[in-house]
Amino acid sequence: MNSSTDRYGDYSTLEVNTEAQALNEARYAETTHASQLPEVNQNANPDLNYPEVVSAAGVPKAEIDRTPPEAVVVPETARAVDAPEQSRICGMKRKIFWGLVIAAVIIIIGVVVGVTAGVITSRRNSDSSSSSTTDGNGPEESTTNETALFANTRLATANFTDEFGNENYLVAYQLNNRAIYLSAWNSSNQKWVVSPVVDGNTNNLGLDSVKRGTALSLDVFKYDNTRRDIHLYWQLPESGGLSTIGALAYTSERGISTTAVIPAANWADSAAGNSFVSLAGSSLISYGKQCDFCNQYTYVYWQTAGGVREASYQNPSQGWYSDNAVIQVDLPAPTTNGSLALAHAAAATADGHRSMNIFYRAATTGGLSQIVNGDGRYVGHSLGRTVGPRANIAAFSTGYNETGDFADKLGFQVLTTDPDASADGVGLTYYRANSWTAADHKVQSLDDCVDRNTMVASHSRRIYCLVGRGDNAEIVEYAWRGNPDSPQTYSNYDRVGTVDTNVAG
Repeated sequence: MNSSTDRYGDYSTLEVNTEAQALNEARYAETTHASQLPEVNQNANPDLNYPEVVSAAGVPKAEIDRTPPEAVVVPETARAVDAPEQSRICGMKRKIFWGLVIAAVIIIIGVVVGVTAGVITSRRNSDSSSSSTTDGNGPEESTTNETALFANTRLATANFTDEFGNENYLVAYQLNNRAIYLSAWNSSNQKWVVSPVVDGNTNNLGLDSVKRGTALSLDVFKYDNTRRDIHLYWQLPESGGLSTIGALAYTSERGISTTAVIPAANWADSAAGNSFVSLAGSSLISYGKQCDFCNQYTYVYWQTAGGVREASYQNPSQGWYSDNAVIQVDLPAPTTNGSLALAHAAAATADGHRSMNIFYRAATTGGLSQIVNGDGRYVGHSLGRTVGPRANIAAFSTGYNETGDFADKLGFQVLTTDPDASADGVGLTYYRANSWTAADHKVQSLDDCVDRNTMVASHSRRIYCLVGRGDNAEIVEYAWRGNPDSPQTYSNYDRVGTVDTNVAG
């Protein structure tokens, strides 16, 4: 077959429709006058820097109005054709509405966080307050007066008669912030004076060097009628069920006063401090030479796992000494972390008997017991009364430690409060005419001392105990009005008043 080029040579097969072309030319023929569309005037005014739009006749157009267009009123709706209206929520612009929502959410979250934090803080404070009596390393109580008397403080007391014949009474106690303070009373001015001992700011002793609820012991060592030293013992914070014993001494060279505040800086380190370790719940008891016919040295006693230990100070060359052995007597060992009390007895003559007497509860029998440290040996006695493991013991002596036909014979008054007893009240056990008697009645004049179960006694026959409920406690002083020769009077005590423990400014 031949190709198309072969058939038609160099010509196209398309043909022009001359009739249609003529028809189109007639329909769309160009007008004979100039177009009305604007065109560029090539002969524009030379003062202008751009071509000017002119009409077809070459006349410049009127000046262009360059003001912004105005809104056009649409007749059908009588509304101005304005910018599109922004959408609204609850009658407010969207941005304002969502801003208010976000602000409200932030406020609600803040309130919830604040309430939650308050509840947690309250619980922590409550837990701290409830555990502060048992945790020697616990946090400070933040909801109480830090310099107020600690409601569960232990107590210590001592006394002496000065060169003027005035009676002087000393009471040591702990504050809420763990500080240790001393209140002193002198019969010449008959008022209590409050002084710091461990205040957290002096003697390189911070408040963290005192166990909360520490045991306390206080004694006075007499050189002569004008010179005396005061010794104070306490426990450092517990570690592994044990507490190191701290100690300070206020020497006569520093000017002891019971009528004016004595500064904490006047207390000096004692070599007994940081030398001995007690059970964390141990009691502390101590003794300093009281008279020429009394025991002549300084002693401190504490409890270890095996029983009661002793350390003594005889002279500067020997210093403090302890043989690391517990005191052995023919009685059961004391109850672990039980109460200890000490009462000394003087001799009437240089050749007479003198003694220190330790009272405690026997662990296996519950019996109230006595260890006598006299004439260089220890002897044990049972007092004939059973007490519970939490019993508190206080004791003082009357008379002299003599035998034979002697008018002012030796006597002891041992007082106990016992939370585990079937009946409330302060129990009395006394020594008279060489025998012990457990009185079958309670000492009603000391009933206020029962609830707190914290009571101490001095050789001046004064009783100091905690009185009060909850976090409100005070130290109340009682004076014994009994006659050593009349057992019927042994329960007679007068309430003297409250010991001032208010720390100045």
